[in-house]
Amino acid sequence: MNQAFLKVLFSEAVRVITFPIRLMPIKKKRILFTGLTGGKSYDYSCNPKYVYEYMKTHFPGQYEYVWAVADKEKYAFLKEEGVKLVKHFTVSSFPMLLTSKVIVTNGSYAPWFPFRKQQYVINTWHGGGAYKKVENEKPDADWATRKRAEFCAKNIDLFVASCKVQEDNMIRKTFLYKGEVLRAGTPRNDKLVNGDIADMAKKVREKYHIPKNGKIVLYAPTYRRPEVPVVFDSDYLLKELDNMQFLKNAAEEKEAERKKETEDVKWYFMCRYHRYQDENMNVKVTGQHVIDVMDYPDMQELLCAADMLITDYSSCVWDYAFLKRPCFLYTPDKKEYIKNTGFYVGLEKWPFSQAETMEKLLQNISGYQPEKRLQAVSQHLEELGNYESGACNERLSEIIQGVCDGVDS
Repeated sequence: MNQAFLKVLFSEAVRVITFPIRLMPIKKKRILFTGLTGGKSYDYSCNPKYVYEYMKTHFPGQYEYVWAVADKEKYAFLKEEGVKLVKHFTVSSFPMLLTSKVIVTNGSYAPWFPFRKQQYVINTWHGGGAYKKVENEKPDADWATRKRAEFCAKNIDLFVASCKVQEDNMIRKTFLYKGEVLRAGTPRNDKLVNGDIADMAKKVREKYHIPKNGKIVLYAPTYRRPEVPVVFDSDYLLKELDNMQFLKNAAEEKEAERKKETEDVKWYFMCRYHRYQDENMNVKVTGQHVIDVMDYPDMQELLCAADMLITDYSSCVWDYAFLKRPCFLYTPDKKEYIKNTGFYVGLEKWPFSQAETMEKLLQNISGYQPEKRLQAVSQHLEELGNYESGACNERLSEIIQGVCDGVDS
């Protein structure tokens, strides 16, 4: 049976089951946060995490914070901070979900959980820019996915947008959303936009013992199940990178010249599969020197540590663009992906070089021209109508304050 149809039925069932809870008063100082559910990912992550951390720092003791998570033991540190934890998809979580004045999500719950009209639901979404299409715009979309989109649109009070093209084509058109949009960028990108990234990168390097002269290449493929296997040869890439001494900065070259010696730059390969990666995904990395960072909780910190990003159709290219570092696309299954998923902004308009083979990828890397590519990235952000302000958390917090402090339960 159609999965979207089952979720529509489930939403109606939840509405009936939770009727008694809907008679309980809403706590106007209670704010509930939730990240994406399912897959191999951390609940405490992405945009909701950054909103929470901003609020707990700037408004200590003023609000009651709740996090919905899959494993409460995993997030014991939040409990120590005074946060209340509830487990996803349990009846015991419903009272918190239905009595919190504000709900901050990056996509989960809003498409299926029937919140009350007196609550204020903020959808920060979990991807910037306007790249791969989402459910209601895919070629296999049907009446059930549209029904979910309509339900979701009515269930949201504020949608956070990263750019104008995303607002027009995804938020308005795909999600059928007619409500208020915050045009301030994304909470998780504030620090990237403001250049406040040193500590974020340091955490990653210390965890994986990357030395100062070490360079990190991060491979982060998106989700799909291609018919033709996508195989990434990390050993081949590392060997070629070490040979070409790519990205050796001017300071390192000047110091080496002063000492009349050349210190080799060693590259380290990190792999971050999509959270739904499994043995049937048909996308895999081969090699003897792969650092698996699937269990690292924060993708933004990984991006800040990476000297180079290699991906395919992932919206992480949007986030990485603000770091102004080399980014390359490895797209062996490009034709298949375009047919099965498609894009809001076509691949031909992305400002990153593309390769369908490992050999072509290495050619693109060796021929990288920083000034030309950065100019293309800057133009791309402008064409998409960039909203990233570096102050999204501040703006959101002001809105949340107004909702919690200005409306009685």
